Amino acid sequence: MTDPLFDQVSTALAGRYALVRELGQGGMGAVFLGTDVKLGREVAIKVLPPTTRAYLGSERFQREVQLVARLSHPHIVPLFEADEVDGFLYYVMEYVEGESLAQRLTRQGPLPLGEAIRIITDVGDALQYAHEHGIVHRDIKPANILLSGGHARVTDFGIAKRVAESEDGMALTGTGVTVGTAAYMSPEQASGERRIDARSDVYALAAVLYEMLAGEPPFTGPNAQAIVARILVDAPRAVRTIRPNVPAHVDQALLAGLAKVPADRPPSARGFIDSLAAPTPERRATPKRLWLVVGAVLLVAVAIAATLLRPRPVRPPGRPTGMALVPPDSYTVGGGSGRPTHRVSLAAFYIDSTEVTVASYRRYLTAAGSAAPWRQPPPDDWPATGILWSEAQRFCAARGARLPTEDEWEAAARGPEGRRYPWGDQWLRVHANAAGASDTLAPVGGFPLGRSFVGALDMVGNAWEWVDADTVTRSGQVRHVIKGGAFNSLPQIATATYRVMLPDDREQLWNTGFRCAESIPGTQRD
Repeated sequence: MTDPLFDQVSTALAGRYALVRELGQGGMGAVFLGTDVKLGREVAIKVLPPTTRAYLGSERFQREVQLVARLSHPHIVPLFEADEVDGFLYYVMEYVEGESLAQRLTRQGPLPLGEAIRIITDVGDALQYAHEHGIVHRDIKPANILLSGGHARVTDFGIAKRVAESEDGMALTGTGVTVGTAAYMSPEQASGERRIDARSDVYALAAVLYEMLAGEPPFTGPNAQAIVARILVDAPRAVRTIRPNVPAHVDQALLAGLAKVPADRPPSARGFIDSLAAPTPERRATPKRLWLVVGAVLLVAVAIAATLLRPRPVRPPGRPTGMALVPPDSYTVGGGSGRPTHRVSLAAFYIDSTEVTVASYRRYLTAAGSAAPWRQPPPDDWPATGILWSEAQRFCAARGARLPTEDEWEAAARGPEGRRYPWGDQWLRVHANAAGASDTLAPVGGFPLGRSFVGALDMVGNAWEWVDADTVTRSGQVRHVIKGGAFNSLPQIATATYRVMLPDDREQLWNTGFRCAESIPGTQRD
């Protein structure tokens, strides 16, 4: 059965190009392999959908492609011609033998770090050259990166936008039209902003590198709308939580490239590529600097010692290993969304001193004969994340424990005074893994200055934590409460009062962990 579009285009271009076969088809049109009749060379011919002609127009299309055709760079696939025939807008490019990066990722999965950096460097060089000539691509994605002869080449500049505007103040391409593929769109492009500059391509560049290392883009979802919503709202997951052997400076470069605000990204493609280079060794400390460093270390040591040596509650015999005793008292709780501030009287109970670790959860899975939820195993001393609420409950029950109630969790974190943070009411950066203290999850207990009044660590920051509290939406969906914020939460989020309600959906739980609580025999639980 013949393809009607192939037949139509073949007839329309007869005498100029002989179509051989279809190379691919997508939302931005179809690409055919053809032969230039006069020159006898193979070419790729892209035919755009009728909607493109409707909003762009033939004249503007040809003017814009002419701008792109002036680009001459070893990592840019050149354009030869653009025209309209029988109602079709099309342009002709060099045919590149090989495969696209999208095909490579489908076939091979995540790439070795060195290969991924080499590919993204080629693409970055091409984009830097285009940006210097006033052209923004706006549709950088694996399908538009061709791999041939050991190098990467960028194609499909045909929908690119000239940065400079025409005399009437309107960009050459139509306004109000979102162009590109959702998973690689910058937040400003996804929200339909008119002014798009080189930093939007920087975002896409980072998203492509992220996928080469992690095996999937930074944000995924069942449809374009869901992906766009995550791009606009969610923080990207650090790639080292998926692939721990990625160097820290590469992880940091990716997070900078994926920043929501363009001003927070590297200002150019070259700047992003330069940030991927291994950092140079720091210069040797002078005697003056050495004394300053030693002094700072001593001050921190004194502060930690003072915290560790302060009096703690007396614990009765038989206290479970790794758990802290929360004494019976009246506690101030609440103050978060949908939860007014109030006082509650609680019987004594135990709570884990740290979040449940990967090592502990792995031992449980092995004993239960269950599969791990991780694509790649995280470090043993990290909090176990990506765990469903129901799975967390089963883990705790296997220990003879349970998830803490929201009142219990807040009591252990806030104390009887109802503090905003475990250490007081003011944010102190070095007390929690949050708000930029690090760029990823960290070993549990790594911020001892932030211990609560009972000695519980990481009650805020590092990973969100499930509690035994829920609500039912109007549609009948059960949502459970998470508390405490994560390493990528802001200070106003990483508090002991803030609460978020989530469904048991693993895709949303990559930075959510838990800790267990245990009732004390002979005491009454409210």
